[in-house]
Amino acid sequence: MERNKGMQQNEDVEASQQKEELRLEEALAQVEKCVGQLEDPQISLEDSFRYYEEGIRKLKICSEKVDQIEKKMLVLNERGELEDFI
Repeated sequence: MERNKGMQQNEDVEASQQKEELRLEEALAQVEKCVGQLEDPQISLEDSFRYYEEGIRKLKICSEKVDQIEKKMLVLNERGELEDFI
């Protein structure tokens, strides 16, 4: 059980680092890659779950990045200048 917690914490740290490093376009490309793999009729059930999970993680990153961009645009539109939205 402790081993699973450690593995989950490592995955959470890796996911957090990927959020910072990935650009929106790169994350979208990775989502498309996962979808392509899922469309393969020869894919195993285990692999399909793995690609599905990876795709959902990447899609979450995309959603967060789009939210950040939208918030910046709202700040830009309201004040006429760009400020980081925290």
